[in-house]
Amino acid sequence: MKFGIEGKKGQAAIEYLATYGWAILLISIVGVVVWKMGILTPPPPPPDCRGFSQIRPIDWSFDSKTGDFSIVIVNEANTKLRINANGVNTLIENQGACNTAPNSDINISAGGKAQINISNCPASSINSGGYYKAKINITYYNVASGMTHISIGTCWGSAE
Repeated sequence: MKFGIEGKKGQAAIEYLATYGWAILLISIVGVVVWKMGILTPPPPPPDCRGFSQIRPIDWSFDSKTGDFSIVIVNEANTKLRINANGVNTLIENQGACNTAPNSDINISAGGKAQINISNCPASSINSGGYYKAKINITYYNVASGMTHISIGTCWGSAE
């Protein structure tokens, strides 16, 4: 009789391991399928711009086909500002630097707006709808104080 009791304990242990083994295998398979389908991949953050001082972007877009980056800025300095020729430098993260812009000085009165078009940004791996992040340096001259400043910030969103 002693052998029968020990055999049943061993059988219970094997049934326990087999049951939980199948459960762990099934959960692992479901986890891999969910991961491969991209369900666990978070969406990119909504478009936004952060940083910047005195000159602030109010709208921007990145054209993935042409590599052109356009930005509309507003002067919040309460005085006239001048953006120096070639005073806007843009770097697309993981892509490279764009051509400098603008080609001539841009004068912006207090509260005024201006659009700056930056061309030939490298966009080799950014498709339409793809995520981009651009670091932007805007060099400007405060006409009232006679001082030159740099407004630095980052804009991101989906390429168009």
